[in-house]
Amino acid sequence: MSNLVEVISATLVAEITRIAYYLTKPFIKKRIWLLCETETQAQENGYELYLWLKNHAGAIDAYYVIDKNSPSIGKFDTREEWLALGSFKQLFYMYHAEAIISTHGLWMLPNELGILKKLTLKTLQAKRVMLGHGIGFLKNGKDFYHKSVFSLNDLFVAASPKEKDIFVNEYDYHDDEVAITGYPRFDIMTDLSEKSQWQNLIVYMPTFRDKEQHLGAGFKETDLYKNTQSMLCSESIKNSLEKNNAHIAIYLHQNIQHYSQYFDEYSSDRIHVIRQGEFTVTQLLRMGKLLITDYSSVVFDFVYMKKPFISYQFDYDKFIEARKHKAFIDIKTDLPGYVVNGINELEDTIETVFSNCFSLQPEHQKKMEKYFSFQDQDNCQRVFQAITTRL
Repeated sequence: MSNLVEVISATLVAEITRIAYYLTKPFIKKRIWLLCETETQAQENGYELYLWLKNHAGAIDAYYVIDKNSPSIGKFDTREEWLALGSFKQLFYMYHAEAIISTHGLWMLPNELGILKKLTLKTLQAKRVMLGHGIGFLKNGKDFYHKSVFSLNDLFVAASPKEKDIFVNEYDYHDDEVAITGYPRFDIMTDLSEKSQWQNLIVYMPTFRDKEQHLGAGFKETDLYKNTQSMLCSESIKNSLEKNNAHIAIYLHQNIQHYSQYFDEYSSDRIHVIRQGEFTVTQLLRMGKLLITDYSSVVFDFVYMKKPFISYQFDYDKFIEARKHKAFIDIKTDLPGYVVNGINELEDTIETVFSNCFSLQPEHQKKMEKYFSFQDQDNCQRVFQAITTRL
């Protein structure tokens, strides 16, 4: 019953707002752009582009859409900068918007009754821009992002011709619907490892695996838990940390953050279990000197800063078999970093990275170059230009 009441309430607000939109349409001259990530987040491409617009594009009235209870609200200077999801003001500005720019689709539409939701979608006049979240080589998103099914499909941004080819050849976007600009968050992807509160920081960020979310204590039976435990209990790795005055920060994917508690017992002066809210993903990547992950696209953010990473593929066969669609690159041979399969290889490779003083090796540098057309801090500028030329 409560769900029905919420839908009816959302429908009433949306329809009243639609009437207000038509009555005011001839008089609203502002260039309104709405930006967002997920309902609760303001920490990556959407937020960085929003900040850039606020500081560099005075002709644009930019607003950030977010849930009113999000902990990220505190990142905004004034109440006028953000629009509460589902509010009259958010819907009113959405109807009047010149552009809607998101990292996760067109999720800010009201949950209306029946055909009214489709009518709302048709009412929108805004250009719909997909900023993207992770670089699209490791996860095939055809079921979600194909032009025939994805509603935020006027413009996609890409990091390189190699990524653009995926959107054009696999997802059926036209050539002029994909702009090679780089990602807005790359503008702040500069190395801060020397200023980190932990010296010689190794950041461990495993990705989310399907069907891991509701396991409770059963999470301790997963390959992810067991192999992470092996890493944290490794005497070789502990000795490397001591010898090199180094630290490890563990940060689980947002979908499985609630399992962080199962690693607390391994915390020490050099091993730190990080909860969501303590640091953003971007902050940790900038602080780190070495990244250890498995199949996460954060490797591209890290290598953008010309820093080394290790892909710890302890469950490669099982992970690959579980995916409906395969990755667009060979994650054994094409990644611009080290690839290891077991704990012994991981221990040896960590020692190698220490010996090389955390330098990006030439063979990894060469692979990296095909994934990025730019390695600068002008990505927001290029995204802005790509959007404005299509309005």
